[in-house]
Amino acid sequence: MAASDTRSPSQRAKLPRILIVEANPGYRSVISHVAELAGGQFESVAELADATRQLDARKFDLVVIGMSADSRATPKQVGALRAAARCPFILLDESFNDSGDSLGTYEAGANQVLPKPFVPDALIGAIRSELRGPDPASVVSIATKIEFGGLTFDAKKRTIRSQQANVSLTKREWQLISFFLSSPNQSFSAEEIALPAWGHDASVEQFRTYVARLRLKLSPFVSVCEIVTDKGKGYRFVLKRSTSPAT
Repeated sequence: MAASDTRSPSQRAKLPRILIVEANPGYRSVISHVAELAGGQFESVAELADATRQLDARKFDLVVIGMSADSRATPKQVGALRAAARCPFILLDESFNDSGDSLGTYEAGANQVLPKPFVPDALIGAIRSELRGPDPASVVSIATKIEFGGLTFDAKKRTIRSQQANVSLTKREWQLISFFLSSPNQSFSAEEIALPAWGHDASVEQFRTYVARLRLKLSPFVSVCEIVTDKGKGYRFVLKRSTSPAT
């Protein structure tokens, strides 16, 4: 379960503990190596049942779950594991797309979701971001609640709701929508959005993935707002009804 390490036992004891859950031995080895590169110590298991036993036995600072077509966790399983862990979750999903099943899994408790195969640097950034915890300087803050055009953006619940729909956002999705709400109807490059929204561990590749997810979640509200791509300029959050936000 552990990899060889030149650090002393006392040094390792101070490192964040990361639990890796991945059925594929090759992926499990790579993810474990990335976890060390990100500054953590790891324990790795192949099955969710083993992960549950590990979480019952000790405290972890982060859980990374790898999912593939033949080894998937249900939203209920992810939610139960998250409740037992009481720490951030990162999902690596081979079937990562904008399907309803995928979104349901994310809503069960993932702080971040990356496609699988993954870019090692993107995973390192995601791990460091979660281990660092919230960084007030890197997240664009907005009012606790904003009402606009019949929509309510609720920062505490990380939801967008109208009379017709109620959509939940992950932490990173909320950070993006916060940026867009602070600067509506203006065009920004991916780099100009990702850095202030997510901090120095921001990944442009992750940003584009999350924009696609956010667009899907905003689809019920397209008559009021949407994210558009301005060729040669970047991304713009369009608000289609002019009214004064209320907090």
